[in-house]
Amino acid sequence: MAEEKKKKVGRPPVELDEHKFETMMEHGYTCEEIAARFSRDMHLPTPNADTVSRWCKRTYGVNFKDFSDKRRRVRDGHLRELLLKQAETNPSVLIFCAKNWLGMKDNPEEAKAPAESIRIVIEKADGGNA
Repeated sequence: MAEEKKKKVGRPPVELDEHKFETMMEHGYTCEEIAARFSRDMHLPTPNADTVSRWCKRTYGVNFKDFSDKRRRVRDGHLRELLLKQAETNPSVLIFCAKNWLGMKDNPEEAKAPAESIRIVIEKADGGNA
C-alpha cells in the first residue's frame, strides 16, 4: 500500500513583495511598520510583525534584525554619498559633514579661568594684617 500524503493544515504562508520589503528596510521601517504597510496593501485584518519576521527568516535565511542591520548599512552608505555630493556645492552641508564626521567646532574652547581663586593673608607677628 502506498502512503497517502497528509494534507497540511492551517493557513498557507504569506508571501510578500521582496523588492518592496527591501526598499522599506533601506528607508528604516521597523518590523511593525512593515507589517502595517503590507497589511494595508494586502487587505489583511491586522498587522502582524511575527508574520513579517517569519517571512524574512524563510526568504533570506536570517532573522529580521540581522537583515535590517544589513539594509541600514546600505542606506547609510547611500546617504553618505549624497551628503558628499551636496557638500561640493552647498557650504551648509560641508559644515555639517565637517562638524559631525571630523569633530570640528565653530567656536574653539576658550581658555578658562581657574574655578577657585586663592586668597593669601599674611599676618604680622603682633596679630595684625599686613
